Order: sequence, then C-alpha cells, then structure tokens
Amino acid sequence: MGALLARSGFLVVNGGYGGVMEAASRGAREAGGRSVGVITAAFSRPPGNPYLDEVHREPDLYSRTRRLIELGHAFIILRGKSGTLAELAFLWALNRGGLLPSTRVVLLGDFWRKVLHCLEDLQMVETEQLQITRIARTPAEAVEMVASFLR
Repeated sequence: MGALLARSGFLVVNGGYGGVMEAASRGAREAGGRSVGVITAAFSRPPGNPYLDEVHREPDLYSRTRRLIELGHAFIILRGKSGTLAELAFLWALNRGGLLPSTRVVLLGDFWRKVLHCLEDLQMVETEQLQITRIARTPAEAVEMVASFLR
C-alpha cells in the first residue's frame, strides 16, 4: 500500500507504529516516497517505526486521531481492531456534522461489506456517509480510487 501510494505521488500518513503501519511506511520509503507517523504518549510502545520520515507526537489518543484526520485528504482504511473502527466512525461523524464535507473513505477488503451491511441494517450509518465510502478489493484499486477522488 505504501509503495503504491508513494509511486502515485502521495504522502503516506499513518499511526506510526508496527504491523501494517510499519509496512506502509517501509513501502513508501522503498518506493522513494515519504511517510509521516502520528504517535501518542498514551501508548507504552516504541517511539514509532524506523521507516518514518517525520513523526508527530501527540499527548493523547484524541489529539492523535485529530492530527491523523487533519493530515489526510482521503483515507484508506485497512482491517484493524476497535481503534480502526472508532477512527472510521469519527470520520463519518465529522462528515455528517459538516466538518469534513469533501472527505473520501476507501475500505480495503471485501470483509468490510459485512461490516457496512450490519451498520446499515442497524441504522447506525447514514446514506450520506455511505456515499463517501468505497470498498476496494486490492491495494491498487484503493490507490486508484483515492487518486480519482483527488483529481
């Protein structure tokens, strides 16, 4: 994902830690791009992955989430856990409130269809937020969707 974004001219911004965040940062660097990590003192984790070109340190999780959103123009969301789901819900809430009217969200992976279907059935997400959200099957498709949003 990071390499594809970098090759398309995008700055990679992520949570700055290990796993897929480190992989995206590494991919961006190896493709000649740049990666920014947003970390927080609230986690007792190492100080960010070694592939970050720039690190933003935030005092708490709320500030970290806000900074991640402020730095993004479109968002590709990979499978994660409760933090990932919270960040997605927050993006939708900001869009619904008119605070991020032009944002776009790409969910990577078909498993997101089940998640969206459940949220729709439970009436926990509005049509307007579903309209700014796309599901990509592959990283290349996700990057192309972001590129088309930003053209």
